[in-house]
Amino acid sequence: MPTLAQHETPISAEAIDVLLQHLARYRLTVSAAVAKLPQFNDCSRQSVKQLLRACRQRSLLNSAPLHSRQRYWHMTELGAERCGLTTDRIGPLSETAKIRAFALLHFCCLSDRLRHRLTAADITRSFPELHRPGLPTGYYFDPADAGQIGLARVDAGNHGRWDRVIETLRADIADHIRQPSFRRIVHAGRFEITLLTVFPEKAKRIAAALAQYRDVHRISVRVLSVPELLPLVLSVR
Repeated sequence: MPTLAQHETPISAEAIDVLLQHLARYRLTVSAAVAKLPQFNDCSRQSVKQLLRACRQRSLLNSAPLHSRQRYWHMTELGAERCGLTTDRIGPLSETAKIRAFALLHFCCLSDRLRHRLTAADITRSFPELHRPGLPTGYYFDPADAGQIGLARVDAGNHGRWDRVIETLRADIADHIRQPSFRRIVHAGRFEITLLTVFPEKAKRIAAALAQYRDVHRISVRVLSVPELLPLVLSVR
């Protein structure tokens, strides 16, 4: 298990690699999310901040504004080189990409229980029967109970077209039902789709609108509000 430093203790290479792999998976992070990683459960928040600062001093990562009151951390070219990543996974994110990445980070690392975002490599290695070209990028694994695989979608708008949100979810349902490999885990009750939106009121209304469509009930669909996205959404208006 990696050790984080306090009081000038050297930062371990293993701790740095855990942090960089976390960033490679989520594109951005905040100190609170890093502190909740299982590898750092026994470490103080100050130790996590020291790790982040040490990686910045080594030019492995840098920070950028998340919104007016907080910053996020992202990979640099040197950090990507250490992880074997291409340069399209480095640097500050566009405003839209930042909202989507933070929504998934919050859902997986900062909400009621820890989930694990699945990369294409994860799916190929752990769920090879599910892999195919053109898969969406928002799959996750929830280890609770028997283990649940899910697809997270992000509705980043504070108004937007309701019909488009619902049609996207219905298309996701139909697409996964059509694929024999996904259909098996759907029938086993081990697949779900989660829509992340900003406002609780909108989440309730979308869920109510979805309930009117019979095809929605073929897969477990949840609509969750992430109020923590509001400062990011307001900052791009």
